[in-house]
Amino acid sequence: MKTPTYQENFKLFLKKFDSLGRHKHRYDVFSDFVTVSAISIYNVLHKDKEKEKEYLRIINAYSKEDIETICHLFGLVVIMSDFTPRDVLGELFMGLELGNKQNGQFFTPPEVADLMANIVHGDSLNKIEKPFITVSDPACGAGSMILSFTKLLISKGHNPAEKMWAQCLDIDRTVALMCFIQLSLWYVPAEIIVGNALSLEVREIWHTPAHSLGGWDLKLKSQSKAKRELTEGEKKTFYVDQKGIATRGAQFNFGF
Repeated sequence: MKTPTYQENFKLFLKKFDSLGRHKHRYDVFSDFVTVSAISIYNVLHKDKEKEKEYLRIINAYSKEDIETICHLFGLVVIMSDFTPRDVLGELFMGLELGNKQNGQFFTPPEVADLMANIVHGDSLNKIEKPFITVSDPACGAGSMILSFTKLLISKGHNPAEKMWAQCLDIDRTVALMCFIQLSLWYVPAEIIVGNALSLEVREIWHTPAHSLGGWDLKLKSQSKAKRELTEGEKKTFYVDQKGIATRGAQFNFGF
């Protein structure tokens, strides 16, 4: 029996989705699907009671047939994700024409994200000298750029579960949870923050299974301790802002 292609599964998802929750707006249905899927993954390890209450509140608004469809849709996402690291949920979001043009909400196509990852880091990942590398995306969307970095890392012979840790942030909860789902499926150690990178607002923090099971809190703590051991020369490094106030410089890692 012929195995369905990525595009065949993609089209099946769109068709199945159209039969789901006809009494609700399509964006709300997709958001509900993403939220219950994310909570299902998260609560396997964390057993968060508030998230479980949210899950039940959402799922109880759907019929038994709809719930079966939601399970089928999640299965299709898992199958499509298994082909290669790519932003499956972002593509589905745009395929369902749910993008918010007024807010400039568009998802980076996988081909573009792959090209950017290769241009910036094509050679630098041939050999990783340090125990692991960290990447950060303060406007992660559904995780397209981090997934492309993951794909590149694998192509260089590295195991993302051991060699990378990602911090991803987005102001839109639904797309942040899309990122959480996809990095969880690829077993990428990551911290997904629902918040605002400009105002430093943090509303929620979601850790992927790979983060929790891989002991990454301890690994990151050890790395942070090493970074804090600054030389006396570095400790005297200040800059003067526009108000004339001397402030310790801050370093941010945007993108890769």
